[in-house]
Order: sequence, then C-alpha cells, then structure tokens
Amino acid sequence: MPKPAKPQIASANDLLEGHVLYLSGDAVWTPDRHSAFVSTDADELGALADKASRNRQVVDVAFIEVTVADDGDPRPVALREVIRDRGPTIRTDLGRQADHTIQDGQARNV
Repeated sequence: MPKPAKPQIASANDLLEGHVLYLSGDAVWTPDRHSAFVSTDADELGALADKASRNRQVVDVAFIEVTVADDGDPRPVALREVIRDRGPTIRTDLGRQADHTIQDGQARNV
C-alpha cells in the first residue's frame, strides 16, 4: 500500500535580495509563509511554481514538507527550513527574525 503524500509548500529565494519566498495559491511569490499554498500533489505544486517563476525573480525553487496546524498555518518540518523561515539563529534582536514572536515553538509574524 503506498504511503499518502505529505503536505508540501514551494519555497525559493528572491533573486535580487536573497530573501526566502513562498508560493501562494495565486501563483505569486510572497515572504509570508502563512499565505503559502499547501498541496499533497507534486505535479499541481510544480505547475503552479513554473507559472510563478516565469518572470525569473526567484532561484532555488524547492518543495518542502510541512505540517498544517489547526489554524491552517503550514509549518516546516525540517530544521533547515525552520531556520530559513525565522532567520539567523544568533542576534535574534536584529534582522528579519526581530519582526517575529515565538508561539508554540513556531515563528509568527507580528
């Protein structure tokens, strides 16, 4: 019996700024992980990522495994992706992670 597909989101880096971006259901790259399109169908996610990547504003598109919280929030499973989402692990008072608070072990935009 095949295993059920796990939920995934598409992640990439902004070509000019290097920031982490996530693919929304509108085929738009956004820095807001909470707006990311979640799918268990790799072909569907791939087609949406291809459509969104035509303007060549992103590099290193990857599908990352997530768990979906009760509130619908897609949360990365791999530690690497958690760190990419939150920002550097030192000097959390600086940079992108300074705009987040931690709730239930997950980064949240304030």
